[in-house]
Amino acid sequence: MGKVVTFSSLPYKDIGPGAKAAPITGKDGREMQADILRLAPGAKLSDEVPRGSDRYFFTLSGEASIAGNGATHTLRQDTFATVQEAVQFTLTNTGNAEAEVLSVFAPPAGEKKAHAGFAGGIAVAHRSAPPVVSIPEQKKRRIFFVDKSAAASDRGHAMIVLYEPETVTQLHRHPNAESMFVVLTGKVRFTVNGQDVVIERGQAAHFPASDVHGLRGAEGDVSFLEFHIPAKFTTEYV
Repeated sequence: MGKVVTFSSLPYKDIGPGAKAAPITGKDGREMQADILRLAPGAKLSDEVPRGSDRYFFTLSGEASIAGNGATHTLRQDTFATVQEAVQFTLTNTGNAEAEVLSVFAPPAGEKKAHAGFAGGIAVAHRSAPPVVSIPEQKKRRIFFVDKSAAASDRGHAMIVLYEPETVTQLHRHPNAESMFVVLTGKVRFTVNGQDVVIERGQAAHFPASDVHGLRGAEGDVSFLEFHIPAKFTTEYV
């Protein structure tokens, strides 16, 4: 079943000095594992991406950096990072306030999937840097982060979507992929398990494979981070 998650209500656990994490997908995530990381000023989180998985980060608030493969990259707010399997990295809060960072594994560690992954070490892009692709027939625009035109990987597809005021995405499902939406600006009206739910910044909606969902703008200038995992998926309208 689909679900809506409010980040401030999640059960955060310590994962290191000054670092906490809480699950978004939890046990419902078969194709992806999504978590919210909270790093205190100066906190560092070092890890290695599991073999067989991509790992994606998106800075929701605060300032951070990611170091690995002999380079350090700045992760200011609204920056997306794609990290290759087996790469060792350190994520650091470089600001004076708490940093809130979205973390996504595609697929979760230990899952045996045959999809080819990202092969570029670490790729970083702020939402203002990639081209904005207009989809006029759907009344939306897209900024691609993980896609054949960006950080190429068959394990995941990630983008920012911008809606016009009258944009409607009708009820549909993806029989072979999970979906997740993280609202960045405005408010979005989702159909979740047949019910209308309005979500805003600080919330996410997650839909397992074949779960029916639809969405439309509810208020303000709507933009959201959207994931489909794996990358090659089909859409069936209902």
